[in-house]
Amino acid sequence: MPKILHLDEKPALTPSAKAKIAHFENVILPEDAPEEVVLQEIKDAKYVISGAREVGAKHFDAAPNLHAVVLPSAGYDYVDVAAATERGVYVINSPGANSNAVAEMAVGLMLAISRKIPQSYARVRAGEWVDENVRVKGLGDELTGKTMGLVGLGNIGSRVAKIASHGFNMEVLCYTRRPSPEREQKAGVKFVPINELMARADFVVICAALTDSTRGLIGKEQLALMKETAYLINAARGPIVDYDALYTVCVEKKIAGAAIDVMYVEPPGATHPFFELDNIIVTPHLGSRTRDANERVTNLVADEIVRMEAGEKPLNNVNLG
Repeated sequence: MPKILHLDEKPALTPSAKAKIAHFENVILPEDAPEEVVLQEIKDAKYVISGAREVGAKHFDAAPNLHAVVLPSAGYDYVDVAAATERGVYVINSPGANSNAVAEMAVGLMLAISRKIPQSYARVRAGEWVDENVRVKGLGDELTGKTMGLVGLGNIGSRVAKIASHGFNMEVLCYTRRPSPEREQKAGVKFVPINELMARADFVVICAALTDSTRGLIGKEQLALMKETAYLINAARGPIVDYDALYTVCVEKKIAGAAIDVMYVEPPGATHPFFELDNIIVTPHLGSRTRDANERVTNLVADEIVRMEAGEKPLNNVNLG
């Protein structure tokens, strides 16, 4: 009976997905399992499922029978793909399965920060209600008719662009590594260089994958170009943005604020500098966490394992032909 090693449950498989792989040996590790336990359990694993835990060369070296690492996400930056490829191990992701969820989260963060929704709720819970002081503190900005600067035009970015343009009549500028007139027309965006995007946008929304070319893409120079009335939204990966520089422009009110669903280190701990500021809101990497997305993504993961066990090639491998 082939062994599937679950390095975490991010997200936990839904009942329908579990049923598809119930005939496998399923070993589920707690999120905080020590590394020595992981290395011991991976020795005889044929498949590994990891929602967030890093999988590197030492894991591949310890697992001579490993056939594939399957990821319930589109991103695969936490897996050493080169090491996997060198050892003939598939790395399989789940593109598109979480797109609606993350896109809607990005738009939700735009609304939350621009209308000060979390801050207003905190004041209500503290006993405040509507008076002139509360009205001033809660004064926000509308999305309708504003300019969005979209960083990344994959499945998620394309969905965000559609919601922004169709739902809020926003002009959508976009920075992508693969600009073309065809993609521009299909998505209803205008491709511009990153610095122009940062200078013109009322809302900078990051939906790009974390790669060598996007790591640190939004740095001190780019943040300095933003309008004082603009907001930055990151629903992608923390290291795309220089968070030290973001803290500085927010604390100095050089921009209106930021809404963040992803951090460099997760969890960030209770004393992160962002938590000192009332113009930054942080959510705990919940962008893909909806019941609908969990159903889609965990079934996709299970289907890929069943497909490979039947001798077929996976549909979403990112490394092997």
